[in-house]
Amino acid sequence: MKKLLAAIAGLLVIATPVMAQTTVDTYWLGGGYMDTTFTAGDDAHSYLETSGSGIMGEFHGKDYDDNPYGYLVDTVTSSIDAIVNGGYIWFENTRDDSKDSMYGAPGQYSYSYVGSTGTAEMAWYSWTNYAEMANCEYAKPTTTNGKNFEASGSSYTINHMLMDSSSDGAQVLASGSGSAMIRLMGEKAGGKDTYFNMGFLPVCGDGCAWDNKYATFDGSGAGTFALHGWADNSLTVGACPSGSCVSVTVPGDGSPDSATYDLVIGYSGVFSYPDFGIKGN
Repeated sequence: MKKLLAAIAGLLVIATPVMAQTTVDTYWLGGGYMDTTFTAGDDAHSYLETSGSGIMGEFHGKDYDDNPYGYLVDTVTSSIDAIVNGGYIWFENTRDDSKDSMYGAPGQYSYSYVGSTGTAEMAWYSWTNYAEMANCEYAKPTTTNGKNFEASGSSYTINHMLMDSSSDGAQVLASGSGSAMIRLMGEKAGGKDTYFNMGFLPVCGDGCAWDNKYATFDGSGAGTFALHGWADNSLTVGACPSGSCVSVTVPGDGSPDSATYDLVIGYSGVFSYPDFGIKGN
């Protein structure tokens, strides 16, 4: 799965829908362009697009049709494990329904993009239900080097964003020449108090168990690493250096995007950022 020839003639796409729980499994191998949309009733939807001289991967979408507690909102999962040469991978997930009276409004959204003149990889899993979106990557597929997003080439871009139902959120970006890898073991967003949490401990984990491993960046060559956050009430940016957890809070006044955080680091050589976790509401 993790080895791809520089160019493959033609494109083979295999889609296998299974109706018992509205399960869709799609596999592709070849060169060119491929896109697909997975719609789980009125509960959630996903969009995938990829293009390049060589593309390979798999997408899995599942509407569990389970209606937990009679809330009229099903559990939905979608995931991608893909690699491309000389092209890009674009993956979106949106939570469309909620038990509003208890958990607030739906509309949580995650966006992921990896592109490169060389090789780009993405491995991502998204989960939604009546309460929230929770993209927990523990024990799920990873890229060649055990990450969620990675790219190498003379020019590459990695872009991942998470937003809550009020469009508050966070974005991590990397671009440059050489190589870059991002590991993001978990994130959540929900409508109750309109919160989001991108890799800020704990998310799908406990305490500092994932010290320096939860939301990490590693790059080599010449590039830029950036982290942005915006919220109405507050932002908390975390770091978990060995031995203790520390964080910085940026207060807001309740007005739109009154709490903001912007970090941009240019580097040359080898560079790592051990924990870029950020949360807000």
